[in-house]
Amino acid sequence: MTTSDVPSGLRVQGQPHPLGVDDPRPVLSWSLDDDVAACEVAVHHDGDLIWTSPPVPPDEREIRYGGPSLRSRAEYTWRVRVRADPTSPWSEPGRWEMGLLAGDDWSARWISRPVPAAQRTARATTSETVTWATAGDGLGQRFTATGPITGVNLDLASPPDGPATVVIRLLSASGETVAERTIVHNIQPWEWFGAFLDLTLAPAPAGRYEVHVEVTDGRAGWWGSSDVPATGADDGVSPRPLLGPATTGPAGNTSDAPGTRSVGVETAPAANPLFRTTFGAGNVIRARLYAAGLGYASFLLNGTPVSEAVLEPAQTDYAATVLYRTYDVGALLRDGENTLEIRTGRGFYAARGANTWGWNLAPWHREPAVLAQLELEHPDRTTSVVASDRTWQTAAGPIVSDILYQGVTFDARASVTSWTPAPEVAAPGGTLRAAVQPPILRAAELAPEAEHEVGAGVRTLDFGRTLAGWVRLTLSATEPGASVEVAYGEYVDDDGRVVCRNPLAAGTAQRDLYLAAGDEDGRVWEPEFSYKGFRYVTLTITGGLRVEEVQAVPLRAAVAQVGEFACSDDTLTWLDAATSRTFLNNLHGIPTDTPVYEKNGWTADAHLITEAALHHSDLRYAFGKWMNDHADAQEPSGSVPQIVPSPGWGRRLDPAWSGSTVLIAWDLYQEYGDLDELRARAPMMRAYTDAALTIAEHAGWLWPLHSWGDWLAPGYMFSPEGPVPTATLALAHIVDRMVDVSRTLDDTAGVRRYTEAFTRLATAYHAEFFDTSTGTYRSTEGAGYRQSMNVLPLAFGTVSEADTARVVAGLVGNLADTGGHLNCGALTAKHLLPVLSTHGRDDLALTVATQPTRPGWDVWRTSGSDTLFESWDANARSHNHYFLGAAAWWLHRRVAGLVPTAPGWRRARFDPLRDSRVTWARTRHRTARGDVAVAWQRDGAKLAVVADVPAGMSLEVSGPGAEGDVVGRGHHEFRLDLA
Repeated sequence: MTTSDVPSGLRVQGQPHPLGVDDPRPVLSWSLDDDVAACEVAVHHDGDLIWTSPPVPPDEREIRYGGPSLRSRAEYTWRVRVRADPTSPWSEPGRWEMGLLAGDDWSARWISRPVPAAQRTARATTSETVTWATAGDGLGQRFTATGPITGVNLDLASPPDGPATVVIRLLSASGETVAERTIVHNIQPWEWFGAFLDLTLAPAPAGRYEVHVEVTDGRAGWWGSSDVPATGADDGVSPRPLLGPATTGPAGNTSDAPGTRSVGVETAPAANPLFRTTFGAGNVIRARLYAAGLGYASFLLNGTPVSEAVLEPAQTDYAATVLYRTYDVGALLRDGENTLEIRTGRGFYAARGANTWGWNLAPWHREPAVLAQLELEHPDRTTSVVASDRTWQTAAGPIVSDILYQGVTFDARASVTSWTPAPEVAAPGGTLRAAVQPPILRAAELAPEAEHEVGAGVRTLDFGRTLAGWVRLTLSATEPGASVEVAYGEYVDDDGRVVCRNPLAAGTAQRDLYLAAGDEDGRVWEPEFSYKGFRYVTLTITGGLRVEEVQAVPLRAAVAQVGEFACSDDTLTWLDAATSRTFLNNLHGIPTDTPVYEKNGWTADAHLITEAALHHSDLRYAFGKWMNDHADAQEPSGSVPQIVPSPGWGRRLDPAWSGSTVLIAWDLYQEYGDLDELRARAPMMRAYTDAALTIAEHAGWLWPLHSWGDWLAPGYMFSPEGPVPTATLALAHIVDRMVDVSRTLDDTAGVRRYTEAFTRLATAYHAEFFDTSTGTYRSTEGAGYRQSMNVLPLAFGTVSEADTARVVAGLVGNLADTGGHLNCGALTAKHLLPVLSTHGRDDLALTVATQPTRPGWDVWRTSGSDTLFESWDANARSHNHYFLGAAAWWLHRRVAGLVPTAPGWRRARFDPLRDSRVTWARTRHRTARGDVAVAWQRDGAKLAVVADVPAGMSLEVSGPGAEGDVVGRGHHEFRLDLA
C-alpha cells in the first residue's frame, strides 16, 4: 500500500483545525487518490473513541459527524482510513474545537459607551398606515432636534395609480426653508425610508422644525403610526424617539393631525468607542477569546491584534444573528498584568449618515457594542474567565467620525484619557453563532504606478487597478491640526482629481481625513473600519504635514481559489479573469454590488454570478453564510427582500431578484453535493416559491408587481419591454428548480405541484407575448422585439418544441440586425451565449462575446480596465460591478468544454466549442474529489485533448467523433476528429 492510498488533507467545515465550531454535525472531509474502496472515520475525545462512521462510499470524500452530542469548548480528534484489503493505515489526525453552544456558556455581557442624545438619531420608524395627499396638498411632521441636523429620512408611500412629484422641505420654527428636494415617482417604487434630505454641508442647528411633503403632481403617501413613540428610559446608546405632532395641509398653513409620520433625523455621530480591561495571568496552558464587536471591532491583547482579519464580524441582520469568532491567544499572554483592548467601528450595526436604504434607521441600530469572553485554562484544569461587564472601561477613541458611505475622520490629537466604566446594555437580539465564512484579510500592498500634482498640496495617485480596500499612509507632521484628506474613486476628472459622487447617500462619498497631533515621525496610519472602492486617490494636504509613502491595501475574503481558465482569444481570457477579480472585490461578508455606492447584498447580482464564481472560488461557507442571511430575512409570508441583509428596504417580492433564495441554494448543492444542506434549506425555498406563486396565480400567472426586470440593457435602466416578461420567466425558472429540488428530496407532491405551476407560467407567457406571424416573443409595451423576451424562454425551457426553431431563428435574425451585438440587460446577458451554443450557433455566440465595439465586454478590456463595469453604456456609474460577467460560466462549460453533470462533480462531460477562431483552451477546477482539468488544441482537422480526472469522478467525452466515451481516474490523452 502506498502513501497515496492513505487519506490526507483532513478538514472540518473546510478548515484544517478550526476553533469555535458550533455546527452539531460538522462536515469532515479529506483527500484520497483512490475510488475503489470505502473509507471509515473515527472520532476521539480525550483519547476515547466516541464515533465510528458507517462506510463512506468510494466516490465520496466527506461525511457529517453522526456521533454523540458535541460539547462546548471540547476538542475532538479524528482520523480516516481506507477499508480495502488490506485496510490502510489511519491518516494523520485532524482536530477541531467546539465553540460556545448554549446561552449559559456566556458569562460575558454586552457593553457600550453612552453618548448624548444630540449625537444619536431621533426617529419614528413604525410604518403601519399610510396618509395620502393629492396635488396642492401636503403632509408634515413637527419635531425638536437636540443637535445639529445632517440629514432627514422619510418613509414615503408609492402612488398606486401613476406618477407623482413631491417637494420635501425642512422648515424652521419660523417657516423658513432650511433644505429642499424634489422627488419624482415614475417606475421605481418609493421604498422604506428611501427619501432623504442632505444637510451635511450646512447642518441645521438644534431647535424646532417641521419636515413637510408638498404634492405637486399626482398622489403620494407617507407612512406612519396612529401612536406616539414611547419615550422610555434613555440607555444612552439607542436612538431617541422623534416626538411632535403630525401635520396636514400646505406648507405655512398646516394643522396638527393624529399620530406620527415615519421620519428619521440624523445628526453628527459621537466618536467611536474604545474598551479595555486589565487582568492577571500566569501558568496558563490554553487561552481562548470568544468575541464579537458591533458593527466592527479589532481585539488587541497587550497591544497585539489577536487576528489578521479585518471588518469583523461579517454583516448580518443583527436582530436575528450575531456572529462571533474564537481566537487562540495563548501566545500573546504574559505573566503578570495583561491588557485586553477593543477598538470599534460602526459598520452596518451602528451606521450613520442619511442614505437611500435607511441603514442608519435599521431596527437593531445602537451605538457600537462589544461582547468578549477570555477563558484561561490552567494545568490543574481549572479555568479563569475574563468577561466583558460593567467593570470594564470605555473611552472615546481617535476615530471622531465614522460615516458608512463617506469615510472616517481620525484625530491624532484626541487624548484617550477619560476612561469611565462601560455600562452593560441589552443584547442586540440576534442569536450568537460562530462565524463560518472565511475572514477578510489584507492582500499584498500596492505602490502607485503613477503620481501627478493637481494643485497646491494636492496630488493624485493611480494604483493601476481597481480594487476594494483602503490606503496605508506613512506620514510626519510638525503642526497640530495639519491634515491629509484622502479621496478615493474609480475615475478622475479632466483636472486629474478623483471623482466620486454618490446621490444615494448624504455627504461627500469616500473621503478619509487624518488630523495630526503634530509630533508624528514616520507614523503609519490606516482607516481600518471603512473600506472603499477605488483605483485613484487624491491627497489634499494642509499645514505642516508630509506624506512619505502611500500604499493601497486590497481587502479580500480568504476564499480558496479553485479554478482557472485561459484560451487563445484575449477577450475571452480577460473576461474570465476580470469577472473573478471584480467578484472578489465585492465579497465582504456578503456578495455586494459595488464597494463604492451601495455595498448592498443585491440578490440578483449574486445569483447571476454564482455559477461563474463557483468555478474560481470556494464559496461553500461564504455563500452558505449568505443563505443563512436569506433565512433570517425571510418574512412570515415567505417573501425575501431584494437586498440581503436589509434594514427594511426592498421588502417587495421580486422573483427576478430574490430568486437567489432558490437558485443559489441549488447551485451550491450542484457544486458541493451536500444533500443535508439542501434538505435544511428546502423549507425556506418552498416558502419563498409558494409565496411568489400565490401572487402570480391571483394575477393570471403573469407577474403583476414591481420588478427590476432585465436591468440595465444598453441605453436603459428599466428595459423598455417592462418588468412583466422577465419577472414571469424568472419565476418559471425558480419553479423549475423547485421541481429539481423536490425530485432530489423524493417529494413527489412537490414535483407534481411545481411542474403544474411551471406549465401554467409558460402557457401564460406564451399566450401573452408570442407573435404567431413572426414566430417570436414581442413586447406589448411598444418595444417590439427584445432579446430578453426570446433568450430567457429558450434558456428556461418554456418554449414548446414546435416553436423553438422559429424563436431561435428570430434571435439569430435579430443579432444579424444588431451587427452581432447583444442588446439586453444583466439577466439575459448571462444566458445569451449558452442559448446560442445550445442551439448549434457557437459561431454567433463567439461573435457576440468578442465584439470590439460597444455594447460588449472587449470595450472594457481595450480601455485598460481590469474589472467589469455596471452597465454597457459609456457613462457606467461603477467600474467594479460583476453581474455583467455572469456569462463567464459559458467560458468554462462551452469554450473549455467542462460541464458538471451530477451533484458534487461525481460526473462531468467534456464538450468543447465548435469554432476555429479559438485554437486552444484549458481549464482546471478543484472539486471535493480533487482537481479535474481539460485542455484542448486544434491541429488541422483534429482536436488534441488532455484530461486529468480525479478519483471518484467519471468524464463523458462528447466531442466530435467520441460521443458517449467515458473515462475515469487518471491522465488521458486523445484526439477527436473535427471533419
